[in-house]
Amino acid sequence: MKVVLAEKPSVARDLASFLKASSRNEGYFEGSGYQVTWALGHLVGLKEPGDYDPYLKKWSLETLPFVPAEFELKLRGDKQSRQQFSIVKRLFRAAEEIICATDAGREGELIFRYILLLTGCAQKPASRLWLNSLTPQAIGTAFLAMRPLADYDNLYAAAKCRSEADWIVGLNATRNYTVRYGSAGILWSLGRVQTPVLAMIARRDDEIRTFTPHPFWELTTDYRDTTFRYSGDRFDKQEDALALLDRVLNHVFAVQKVDRNPKKSLPPQLYDLTELQRDLNRRFGMSAAETLESAQSLYESKLISYPRTDSRYISNDVKKEVPGILRQLQALKPAEVGNLNLDALVFNQRVVNNKKVTDHHAIIPTGTLPGTPSGRNQRVYEAIVVRLIAALYPPCLQ
Repeated sequence: MKVVLAEKPSVARDLASFLKASSRNEGYFEGSGYQVTWALGHLVGLKEPGDYDPYLKKWSLETLPFVPAEFELKLRGDKQSRQQFSIVKRLFRAAEEIICATDAGREGELIFRYILLLTGCAQKPASRLWLNSLTPQAIGTAFLAMRPLADYDNLYAAAKCRSEADWIVGLNATRNYTVRYGSAGILWSLGRVQTPVLAMIARRDDEIRTFTPHPFWELTTDYRDTTFRYSGDRFDKQEDALALLDRVLNHVFAVQKVDRNPKKSLPPQLYDLTELQRDLNRRFGMSAAETLESAQSLYESKLISYPRTDSRYISNDVKKEVPGILRQLQALKPAEVGNLNLDALVFNQRVVNNKKVTDHHAIIPTGTLPGTPSGRNQRVYEAIVVRLIAALYPPCLQ
């Protein structure tokens, strides 16, 4: 029996449907030689200091810094998570092969590897299912392209390093500052990422709060509905600006030269997660967390590709799918898609670049038409659809 571990129940249902594992059991699906189960996110994590030595449960400066000689794992979560882990452990131990189908990225790799270690199944044959979207076609392609789990050891090493670095900095620094400066039960929470980011925000806030505005003056004149501005520096003193104004008053205004330079505006690039978050914040005031939540929901609904990507390009393999995706999207955007020749789309290196696609390609729609996404989800989906179409338009010449 092959056991497939997904990160969430919704993804497990999609995989089970594709594999025709239609028999529902407590905590997993079964059928066609597969058992498909799920992790409920982080079932396993690093032990706390008190798990290594009960003396470390008390926070004091004398015990800092504490770095274990070797990091150990423990089961985490509520009763439901513990029950699910027991099911996963039983299935893993009886499996002939284990397939990792957690989210295809650093964090998903860590979730699977920690579970694999704590179940005692690290020596079992294992493969990696790398999903870019959850459509049946994408799932089928991923199963055909499965690779040995060992091919992703470097990804796991990076995830493990980040996890342990977060632990070392976060737990030691938080204990240090809380013991030194905390009072009346106040926790001073510090972290490897959150603390420098908070420092940047605080520094910028101080700059804004202490900013002292300085007035300045400029000279402009209107001629034939066009505003001309003095090309020299701004004036710190009004009298200097007025002195120059007095010099030019009553003189003939003459246009000595006109330069005509055609402007070429390139179409926008596809979205990675960061650019999607920036754009939705700029246009609709959505926070980064809100945009990610909506994108994740759209991904699980098979409407877009995997959203946690840092690439703004697609690969040659994905390029072949784009005409078909646009034909399906034409029902939503008939005029916009109608301006493209779907039989002869022009792809340039701003769109297709194999060298700039690592874990995942840019965020694009899958072509699956939505039911009734609403609110934030609709805004995010609309932005991703329009961005794919716009990226394939020719440059604008002015």
